[in-house]
Amino acid sequence: MAKHKMLPFPDANVGEVLGLVEIVYAYKGKVRVSFLAEELRMDLDELNDVIEMAKLLNLVRVKEGTVELTLFGESLNLGTIDDKKRVLRKNLVKIEPFKTILAILKKDGHAHLEDIISDLRERNVVIEDEMRFHKLLLAWGGYAEIFEYNGSKRVFTMPANHQ
Repeated sequence: MAKHKMLPFPDANVGEVLGLVEIVYAYKGKVRVSFLAEELRMDLDELNDVIEMAKLLNLVRVKEGTVELTLFGESLNLGTIDDKKRVLRKNLVKIEPFKTILAILKKDGHAHLEDIISDLRERNVVIEDEMRFHKLLLAWGGYAEIFEYNGSKRVFTMPANHQ
């Protein structure tokens, strides 16, 4: 029997992750998790999702209860909005589901949400909440300009500047 993988995509939005990175940067690139929870006014469960997303994007690392910026995390604070999008795009395209979406877009030129979910499930990725998945996918992929999305047709395409 094939092993199932949970989609490694924490429930954290772009603003939360960018805010986390900004606060850690303001405190010289290193801060205790408990202090972050107070500073961001988040409970530890919510904060954990934000930290996990930042870790997944290689923006921070956590050691012994301390969050520390990586070089990618530091560079996120030093550039323009376009620079932030480039850094996030560079890291997002290495993880699922963005790798799958890009592979389909490069092959077919477009992808329907249902096809993406089906493709991921064929590879034993479990998507427990399709609405949450769709919302986070659009937020991250849209912000980083990995794809464009037509909501009425529910179809993803490559951005004009990436074709």
